[in-house]
Amino acid sequence: MNITKVLSGAALGTIISISSFTSAHAAVIQKDDTSTKVETKQQASITIAKAKQVALNKCKGTVQTAQMKKVNGTYVYVVKVLGEDGKQHTMNVNCNSGKVVKHDVQKKQSYISKTKAQSIALKNCKGAVQSSELKQENGVYAYVVKVMGEDGSLHTFHINGENGKVAKHEQKKQAHLSKTKAHQIALNKCKGAVQSSELKKENGAYIYVVKVLGEDGKTHKIHVNCDSGKIVKQEVQKKNAAVTKTKAHQIALNKCKGTVKSTDLKKENGTFVYVFKITAQNHTEHTVKVNAENGSICK
Repeated sequence: MNITKVLSGAALGTIISISSFTSAHAAVIQKDDTSTKVETKQQASITIAKAKQVALNKCKGTVQTAQMKKVNGTYVYVVKVLGEDGKQHTMNVNCNSGKVVKHDVQKKQSYISKTKAQSIALKNCKGAVQSSELKQENGVYAYVVKVMGEDGSLHTFHINGENGKVAKHEQKKQAHLSKTKAHQIALNKCKGAVQSSELKKENGAYIYVVKVLGEDGKTHKIHVNCDSGKIVKQEVQKKNAAVTKTKAHQIALNKCKGTVKSTDLKKENGTFVYVFKITAQNHTEHTVKVNAENGSICK
């Protein structure tokens, strides 16, 4: 009976010893783990969000991955960015200073560039690019390109970054002035014929730059605000670019005596002409066309 008690006491001592060892070992592990966390925290003076921003400031695009690593004894954030140039950029951002200490660029272009994506959007819709952004949508990298269309609508194109295909096209109608309306405004300001027009951004505002060949024989460049329809600027070429309406009128009457009923300056077959409707002295109706560039009678 006494032996049993002694053995029980010994067993108990062993259990206590093992328990003490296990607790001590666990404490060491916990201490080591805590030390590692403290060390990592001390090394990371900047957040991973800040590191991503640093990388994007260095290379425009979208972040694919970002993680902290210890490289050559120094903690860095390894940030992978899919650049707007269509290439993958890998940057090591120092966790303490926030500086990019290494920047590798993939030689092969894996995706289309932002410039290419904008070109694809403009082929689908004539106008001016308002904005473009490379982002991940449903696991696929895509460029979201917004175009102010010449039809007066705002178009949003989602273009697959790998194959350049338009995955989605959204249209918001009557978002701004159409090209046709801008032409009307310009021609109300200056009688003549539109030579060309372009939708562009000037001083933070979108405008139509409409070139009009005026009936005064000069080229007028009229800037029409896309939002308000107001003329914000008008430039007039000093030198005559064409025959004036008055001069063309004389040429037409020399060709056909009578009374001019109407006059119109228009573009026909790539050439600007004055079209005169004349009632001749014998009461017959005639159409006389005068070349606006050289004053010759068009056959």
